[in-house]
Amino acid sequence: MNEPKVARSRFRFASRSLQAFYGAPVGILLLDRTGRSDEFDRPYIPGSVGNSSTWSVPVRYKIVPGLSFNRLMAPDFELYAPSVARAAEELMHEGAQIITANCGFMIRYQCAIRAAVSVPVLLSPLLLCPLLERLLPRDKALGIITANACSLTADVLEDAGLPANSERVVIAGLENSPCFAAAFLTASGDLDENVVERETVDAAVSLLNDRPDIGMLLLECSELPPYAAAVQQAIGIPVFDFTSMVEFVVAGLIRRPFAGLD
Repeated sequence: MNEPKVARSRFRFASRSLQAFYGAPVGILLLDRTGRSDEFDRPYIPGSVGNSSTWSVPVRYKIVPGLSFNRLMAPDFELYAPSVARAAEELMHEGAQIITANCGFMIRYQCAIRAAVSVPVLLSPLLLCPLLERLLPRDKALGIITANACSLTADVLEDAGLPANSERVVIAGLENSPCFAAAFLTASGDLDENVVERETVDAAVSLLNDRPDIGMLLLECSELPPYAAAVQQAIGIPVFDFTSMVEFVVAGLIRRPFAGLD
C-alpha cells in the first residue's frame, strides 16, 4: 500500500538574522533637508522617489547626515562617501534588499556603496542608459532630460557605464525652465506641479523636434517621474525614469508563480 503524500508546508523554520525589520525590500538614501532653514525643503509628491506611495512595495528611508544637494554637487563631494556608505549599510541591516537614492547625481557614490554592502545598488536611472542604448536600432538615439545639463558631466556618465562622447545620447536640462529651476535648483520659489509638468513636457517635445531620431527618453531627475505619463502622451515614445529602474529590480526580488491555463 502506498504511503500518503504529506503536503509540503509553505512555512519555513526561521533562523537567526541580523535584519532589524522585515517586509520593506527597498532602501532609499535621502539628501539631508533636516535643517530648519533648508532652502530645498520641497514636498515629495506622488511619483517622487521621496514619496513612499510611489512604490509597489514598502520602502525604508535613511537621511545621509550633512549631505545636502549643494554638497553633493561640490568638488569635494567625496568627503561624504563614508557617510553615504554607512547609511547604506544601516539600510541593509534594517532589511533592505536593494539600495537606491532620491537624487540621480548620487551615482557619484555608486562604487563606494557597492564596496560597502552585499545587495544590489542602483543610485541613478542613468544606470539604465547602457541597456536602453543597446535596445535601440543603430539609427536611433537616447534622449535624457536632467535637472541641469551642465552637471551631467563626462565623469557622471562614465560612472553609469555610458561613453561621454556618444553621438547616440542627447541631453537636455531644465535649468532654464523657470518654475522647475525656482523649486529645485535655486530655491527661489514654491513647487507648482502643473507648471513643472508643462515645462517637462515642453522640454521633451523640444528635444525631439531637434533630434527626431530619439527613440527612447530617460528622465534622470528623481522629481520627474510624476510627469512621465504626460511626457509620453506628448511624444509617443518609451519613457523611463527612477521608478522604471527600481521596479525592474523589485520584480526580480518578488517572483510570483504563473497561474495560466495548461
